[in-house]
Amino acid sequence: MNINNLVGIPNFFDFIEADINKVFGKKGFFIVFNVFNLFQINEEYGNNVGDLCISGLTQSINSAISKHHNLYGFRFGENDFIIILPNCKLSNVNEIISEVQENFRKYICILKLSGIDLYKFHLEYNKNINTVEDFYEFLLKNALKVSENEESIDRIVKHFVWTFVRNIRSTSSLALKDDVSGLSNHRAGKLFLSGLIDEYAYNQKGFAVMFIDGDNLKRYNKISYEAGNQMIRNLSQIITNCIREKDKVFRWLSGDEFLVVSKGINKESSLKLAERIRKDIEEQTKKFVYPTTVSIGIAHYPSDGSSIDEVINKAEKANSYAKDAGRNMCVIWDRILKTNDLG
Repeated sequence: MNINNLVGIPNFFDFIEADINKVFGKKGFFIVFNVFNLFQINEEYGNNVGDLCISGLTQSINSAISKHHNLYGFRFGENDFIIILPNCKLSNVNEIISEVQENFRKYICILKLSGIDLYKFHLEYNKNINTVEDFYEFLLKNALKVSENEESIDRIVKHFVWTFVRNIRSTSSLALKDDVSGLSNHRAGKLFLSGLIDEYAYNQKGFAVMFIDGDNLKRYNKISYEAGNQMIRNLSQIITNCIREKDKVFRWLSGDEFLVVSKGINKESSLKLAERIRKDIEEQTKKFVYPTTVSIGIAHYPSDGSSIDEVINKAEKANSYAKDAGRNMCVIWDRILKTNDLG
């Protein structure tokens, strides 16, 4: 989990990577807090004082939610925080709001500051919130119903949504891109797969996941760190050139792991695509310092799993089977099951 160093609380990208259904539950409340005039504070007193204000609010939030179980707090932007209270009562919400406000007020008094405005609002939800999109849709539809002071709430909601858009625009290249290969990374991969699973409910089109792992790339790292990076870039380019236009390739968690996602493809076609990738890598690296091969494990949604993690896990197991069987081969998960009766 990415903990913000200043405030010690999970950040925006932890939120979009979280199991949203688990975080929100079937019903509950969420509270939004906002130090609305932080810009003026930074201008008048300096950024260090603004940081102290944010730190004070975070301490107030952490203190309030630590007394309860299964509550979630996230920092969305420079001065935006959300607390999610699944299966809680309104009395819990009011208690937390009061405590946060009182602790923050005391903190500001210690700093001897004036004119610090802490905005807040809360919303109750009685429907499943399964995705980040569900959350923002619910927020936009319902936020103006929560207060008589609609002008201030409207201002916070617009600011909150704009913060979301700005975060996506300004940090997606850092958070969702791999520096070495230039490919999208595992975060982007999980977001993409989550979208495909959502689409499946409407179009009933499954997809294949190919887990690709280099068989002998560590030899390049022994030459130099940059030699290893260059080989990763070479593999990235070969894989990208092999796949179809509608397929996606991601660099996965460790150095020589890649994930290819192919939409609307059956098992035979996915095996043919995987074989093309394997053969092209073997052929195009023959004249390299160290010729390179890869092993590929293939799994399919929904036949091999009903969740992202389950399908990826099956593809990884198929990859491990390919490694154990001699490397430089492609293996489909369900064919391992038929051959070995593995679970």
